[in-house]
Amino acid sequence: MRHRAILCITVLLISIACWLGFYLFNDGEISLEWNSNREADLAGYKIYYGTSPRHYTDSVIVRVPQEPQGETTRYRLKGLTKNRKYYIAVTAFSRTGQESAYSKEVEGHAR
Repeated sequence: MRHRAILCITVLLISIACWLGFYLFNDGEISLEWNSNREADLAGYKIYYGTSPRHYTDSVIVRVPQEPQGETTRYRLKGLTKNRKYYIAVTAFSRTGQESAYSKEVEGHAR
């Protein structure tokens, strides 16, 4: 019975350590800002990112509100690995699903 209790406590401590390690290393983010697209049928933007230049392994969609919010659009790309370099490009897409070409690629380190 005592060995079983020690085993349960050990498993619990290992689980907590793994979760804490994942949280500490994968809670990075990069703040982005770009000039807003002014097309009437703009539905949103798609942010492409990855850890190699021009090789995007992930993306996120940013919907735009009905009324323009200003000259620039801001977004925080979250869930990244801290201190890792990311390469990022943005596209705009219309309500009919047409997507623009990639923007100029930028790079940044997740903080």
